[in-house]
Amino acid sequence: MLPGTRAIAKPAGRRPCVCSLRAGGLHRGDVRCSTLRRSTPIVTGSVLLVALGCKPSGQREPEAAALPPSPQVRPGLDDDDRNDRVEDEGVSAPAPRPEVADSAMPKQRRIVDPRTRSGLAAFANEVLEDGLAWVGPLEGNGGRDVLVYVPPGADDRAEFRLVYHFHGTYSESVEKERPGRPKKEWVGWNRLEQTLAATTDLQASTPDNVALVVPLSAGKRREPDATGWWNGAYDRMWMAPTEHPEHRDSFETLHAEVRSILREQFGVHASKLERPVIAEGHSAGGIALRNIAVAGTQAVGEYLFQDASFQTWSDGCYEAVRSGRSSGRVTLVITTGGIADPLAGRDPWCARLETRASAWNQHRQGCASKPERTPSGAKATCAELQAAADEWPAFASWCENMKNDMADVPEVYVHRTRIPHGKQPRHFTGGLELPAAWHESSPTAK
Repeated sequence: MLPGTRAIAKPAGRRPCVCSLRAGGLHRGDVRCSTLRRSTPIVTGSVLLVALGCKPSGQREPEAAALPPSPQVRPGLDDDDRNDRVEDEGVSAPAPRPEVADSAMPKQRRIVDPRTRSGLAAFANEVLEDGLAWVGPLEGNGGRDVLVYVPPGADDRAEFRLVYHFHGTYSESVEKERPGRPKKEWVGWNRLEQTLAATTDLQASTPDNVALVVPLSAGKRREPDATGWWNGAYDRMWMAPTEHPEHRDSFETLHAEVRSILREQFGVHASKLERPVIAEGHSAGGIALRNIAVAGTQAVGEYLFQDASFQTWSDGCYEAVRSGRSSGRVTLVITTGGIADPLAGRDPWCARLETRASAWNQHRQGCASKPERTPSGAKATCAELQAAADEWPAFASWCENMKNDMADVPEVYVHRTRIPHGKQPRHFTGGLELPAAWHESSPTAK
């Protein structure tokens, strides 16, 4: 572990299910069943719980009904007869086990699709001399460019750990740093070098093979059918579920395309690509993780937020996982007091919401006729205080659990560090410098 970092031990066990009605944030009015702290349920009341099909935490679940007996198979039947017998009795035959064989990878290969339009082509030609690299547009990333990279030293006998890395603000621009060039134009090249170096170290430190996948976002992209103000700093629609014809991002499609490249271009055997993957987002890339989980996938085993725990992102990802829409564990790497610390720093959104919600209760009467007024000591207008009070119930449980770094929520792992925001990709890509216990317990290690 790095000096200045702190791992949070996670107790074993499960907690009772409480129904939660999110009144704000990402999904207004959505009803979910999530495992949260019993002391801070989002919705209470036995009538509402029963209406939602959830038992109050103090009641026992009913005994499960007995399963019907399995179809009997006569001794002496061969596989074809056995499958016929199962089909006749209305039960699907078990899926055949995939063939297991070694890969047949070359030592070095670099493929740059001629349709590549980003700086990834120049990056690959200048930087990626060793290992296996493929660069080009993929439909699952909305037709934008993607880098697929396997560091040197891959073993034909070993299974693969896939790491999907979603970059932060401005890193869709991959240009080499030069005097006079603005940082927002070269930061993508810098972050990509960090990510590749970490991937190479990860390959050397694990018995698994590692494949890094780096999709590029659309950068400043307006949401479909949006009018008026919009966020022009980063791509809010990256991997978001939508039926809009101009929006084609799909993690499921992207994952299928990447697996095809690994098999057909790099000679990786399909049996080496069966593990759940890591989806990680640095900074603004965290929104892609939220969108992947909300869209729904069983391919991801670990959602790794690298200083990206902004409001509705990591908590929204967790809600999607707990609802069963997606699989996986949620890991938060947080630079203490940094840009994404929800309790302190530049955007302490949990602390801000709680403080303003409390202030609204204090100043509600005086604010009744003057929403634009700023009550004494409140540091926010009456309208802002009321908005926070309306939002707070949807986030109270998450924020309360953040006060002890999710020690009571085994599906969420928090790692605090002093590594600055801009250097996290070098240290935490693929969980590189997370404690050994994290790697051993990760669903991607199974």
